[in-house]
Amino acid sequence: MQKLEYMLKKILIILAGLFILIAIYAIWAFSIRFEVPEGFDLGHDTPPDLVREIYNPIFDDTVTFKKFSAETQGAYTLLEIDLGPGGGNIPHFHQRFKETFIPIKGTLGVEYEGEEYFLEPGDEITAHERETHRFFNPTDERIIFQVRIEPGSAGFEKALYLMYGLAQDGKMHEDGRFKDFNHTALFVKLSDTQAPGLINLIKPFLKRSARKIEESGEADSLLQKYYFNNTRSNDMKVE
Repeated sequence: MQKLEYMLKKILIILAGLFILIAIYAIWAFSIRFEVPEGFDLGHDTPPDLVREIYNPIFDDTVTFKKFSAETQGAYTLLEIDLGPGGGNIPHFHQRFKETFIPIKGTLGVEYEGEEYFLEPGDEITAHERETHRFFNPTDERIIFQVRIEPGSAGFEKALYLMYGLAQDGKMHEDGRFKDFNHTALFVKLSDTQAPGLINLIKPFLKRSARKIEESGEADSLLQKYYFNNTRSNDMKVE
C-alpha cells in the first residue's frame, strides 16, 4: 500500500512539473514578437513604379493599392479589395497597426472580437491593435471594400505581394496555406499577422524559420521577384 502511495505521489509530482514547464513555455511563446527595424514600415525602399494591382487565384480577390505607406509618410496604407462570393480570410490580429474596413459596393462581412457585422456603403468598423478580426463576403455577388491601415505598413504591403505572387506560382494550397513553412514564417513577420489561441504555441518555430529564410538569402530573392521587380517598367519589357 505504501509503495502504491509512493508511486502515485511520484506520478503527481512529475505531472505537476510537466504542467509547470508547459505553462512556462506557453507564456514565453505567446509573448514572442516579430521585431522589425525602426522605420521598416515607412517604405523608403518602395519602388516608384510598383504595380498597384495584384490578384490571388486562391481567394479570387484583387487588391489595388490606393496609397502606399511611403506616399503618406507612414501615416497610413490604403487598399481596395474586389472579393468574390464566399471569399474572405481567417481570424487574426496585428500588433503594429489597426485596420478600418470601409464597404464601397455590396455588403461586407466583418467578424470582430467574435461578433459578426454586415456593413453597407457608408458604414465602417475599426479593429485596433491586438483585436481579433476577419473579413468575408456573405453574398453571392462580388463586393468592393477598402482597408485603411494605420499607421502605414510597408511590411504588410510586401507580405501581400509575396502571398499573391506565390499563389500565382502554385506555391499555396487550395485552402490558402503556404506549402512551405518558411514562406509562412516570412509572411507572418512581414505582415504582423498573428492568429489567436493555441496556434501561438508555434510562434518560436515561426520566428526561427523567419530568421532561417532571411539568413539564407531566400527572403531577399522572394521579395526581389514578387515585390521589387513587380514594376510597370518590367511589365512593359515583358510585353
